[in-house]
Amino acid sequence: WDEALRGRFPAVRWRWAVVAFALAGAAGVLHMVSRVRARGPAAASPADALATIQAAATALRALHNRLSPFEPSCLRTTRARDCPGFEECLGVMSGTPWQPPNPLLLPALQLPQCSKENCLNRSKCHLPFRVFGYNRNNVPEPLKICFDAGPNHTLRDRLPERSRHLVTDDPSRACVFFLEIDNSRKGACDWRKIAQLPHWHASSGGLTNGGGMNHVLFDVRDNFITIALRHKRLGRAALAVTASWTERFVTGLDISVALGQQNYDVPLTAALAATLPWDRRWLAAFKGSQSHPSRRTMSMEHDEKEGFISMALSEALHTCKTLPPKVKGRTGLIRKAASASVEARALAKGVSLLQADCCDKARDAYELYDYKDVQNSTFALILAGHGPATYRLTETLRMGSIPVFVGIEQLHVPYGHAPRWEDAAFFVPTSVDIRTDLLPLLRKLHANRTRTRAMQKAALRIYGEWFSGENPARAAVLEVLRRRFEFESDE
Repeated sequence: WDEALRGRFPAVRWRWAVVAFALAGAAGVLHMVSRVRARGPAAASPADALATIQAAATALRALHNRLSPFEPSCLRTTRARDCPGFEECLGVMSGTPWQPPNPLLLPALQLPQCSKENCLNRSKCHLPFRVFGYNRNNVPEPLKICFDAGPNHTLRDRLPERSRHLVTDDPSRACVFFLEIDNSRKGACDWRKIAQLPHWHASSGGLTNGGGMNHVLFDVRDNFITIALRHKRLGRAALAVTASWTERFVTGLDISVALGQQNYDVPLTAALAATLPWDRRWLAAFKGSQSHPSRRTMSMEHDEKEGFISMALSEALHTCKTLPPKVKGRTGLIRKAASASVEARALAKGVSLLQADCCDKARDAYELYDYKDVQNSTFALILAGHGPATYRLTETLRMGSIPVFVGIEQLHVPYGHAPRWEDAAFFVPTSVDIRTDLLPLLRKLHANRTRTRAMQKAALRIYGEWFSGENPARAAVLEVLRRRFEFESDE
C-alpha cells in the first residue's frame, strides 16, 4: 500500500496522507486511554496501562514502517525545505519535529559566586597592566608536577615578541596571575592543592571565599575544565579556554579562545587565501554537525542554485545503528560495502524502517558536497555549536573567507571585539530570514568588490595576529585582559 499511495499522490499530498495516518493512530490510542479512565481508578490496572503503551508503540511502528520519499539528489536542484521528505527525515534523525528557532534564549549558567563585577579586583592593579605567570620555578613543591618542565616553560617564553613586555616577575606589580596547567599526564596534577599557589588569595580583598580572584586559567584542550571542577576547586578564577560550553561561560569574565587544527591542508589553504572573493565557487557555505538548533534551521535553507550550501549532519548519524563502525584512516560516514537491504539492516539493528532509510539518505546527502569544496566560498556561515567558540571560525579566517556570524545572541565571539570584527565580518540573529534578508545582503556585498576585498584582507590579518597558534592565543588573552583593567572596551 505504501508504493501505491506514493504513486497516486504527489509529494505534498503524500506528506498530508502520512500526517492523517499518524493522527488516526494517535486518536485510536487516546480512545483507549479514555476508555481506561472511564472505568475509574480501580479498573486502571497495570495490564491496561501496558496495553495502552503497546498500542501506542504499534501505531508508531506502523507510521515508521515505510521508506522515506526523500531523495538526496533533490538537493542539487531544489531548496532543501522543498525536497519531499527532507523535513521529515530531519525530525526522525533529530528525535523531534523541526520547528523554527526561538530567538529568545535561556541565559547562560552564571556560577553562584562569580560575575564580571565580583571576580575582578581592579583596585589591586597598578597600571600599566602587567601579568605574572606561574611556572615550575615559582610554585611550591607539591604543585611543580602541574607545570611543564620543558625548556620554554615560562609565560614570557610562550608569547610573541610583541607581548612579552606585559609579563612581570614581580607579583606585587601584577594585575593578573596567569595559570597554565600541564595536562599531558592525565591525573598527575592534584587540583585539591591548587589553592596552595602563592598568590591565590592575593587579590581577594579579604573575602573568605575570594581565592582565585584576578587569576586566569588558560587551556586549549577539549573538555578539560568541567563544571564540577570549576565549582569545587577554581574559586573566582576566570577561564580562557577553547572548550567552554555555553552553560559554563561567565560573560565578561571568561574569555573564549579559538584554535584550529594544526594538521590542515597547507596547499589548499594557501590557494584559497590567494583566491579573490568574487572568484570563489559558492556564495556562502557551511558543513558540519547538527550540534545546535541554528544549524538545523540553516540546513532547511540549503539551495545550491543560489550558491547557498548548508549541510548540517544530524548528530544522531554519528551513532546511527545502521552505520558501520569508524575505520581508522577513513571517515565513518562511508557506506559499508554490503549487500544487505535497508529493510534487513533495520530489522537486524532494531530500528524503524523510516529511521534506517533516513539515516542512509541523510548520509548520502551530506556526502554530496566535499568539505574542501565547501570551503571555496566567499562567505562562511559561522553557526553556534556546543560551545561559545567554533573551530570553523579559524578555518574561515585562515582561508580568506568572510565570516558571517549567524545567531550572535548565542555566540561568545573569541576575544570579544578586540580583533575589530567589524572590519572583517558581520553579524545576523538566529531568526534572520534567509530568503528575504540574508541572501540579498550577501549578493549585494558580493557585488561590491572593494568592500569584500577589504574584508578578506582584514580576515587574514585577524588570523595572523589572533588565531594562528597557541602563542598568539596567549597574547590575545593578555590583550583582552589589558583592556579590561585599563578600562578600555573589549566586549
